[in-house]
Amino acid sequence: MAVYNSKRYDGWLTKFYQYLVIYLLFVPLYYIFYRLKVYGKENIPKDKKPFIIMSNHLSNNDPPILSTAFMIPIAYMAKKELFSTPFFGWAITMLGAFSVDRDKIEKTTIKATKEIIQKKWCLGIFLEGTRSKNPGVLGNPNIGVAYISSLNNVPILPVGIIDSNKPFGPVTVKIGKSFYPDKDLEKARWQCAEKLSELTGFKLSTTSQA
Repeated sequence: MAVYNSKRYDGWLTKFYQYLVIYLLFVPLYYIFYRLKVYGKENIPKDKKPFIIMSNHLSNNDPPILSTAFMIPIAYMAKKELFSTPFFGWAITMLGAFSVDRDKIEKTTIKATKEIIQKKWCLGIFLEGTRSKNPGVLGNPNIGVAYISSLNNVPILPVGIIDSNKPFGPVTVKIGKSFYPDKDLEKARWQCAEKLSELTGFKLSTTSQA
């Protein structure tokens, strides 16, 4: 399991592994076999400052699809169960992922995200925290993305992923415009969900926004 280790995000080695895996494995896999289409690349910040990539979550393909779409090093917050999956656990470790207990977000996790951002890495977080169980509907949004954004004063870049759960796609990725969330975390999590709903066309969870 890839427990957070701050040294993994120092220097060039982990980034080199990411680029290697992305270019040699994921680019041919997803652009050729999954027929990946990426829209909105012009919305990716050009100032080289870190930001949070916030996406919906349909399948285990989503982290490598995001890395392929962005072609930059991304540190993913990933549930600990994923690291026990053969090959996939190795792949997301190479992509800079670190383990998170989704049932109990600890202070060490918040500290880890802060250190990663300070080291100029972009952070990848799935708003729903787990894969969506209802086709065409976003899962209940977590407050973690908005909280980490506000805590570190970094913008959120919303990204909609469509059809990554279908065998060999075609997969569509839509990149929206970056934004800073509302300071009220309850409002902010629904603000984040609305951004992803606009990009994917998926309905919001039936959970009340009140």
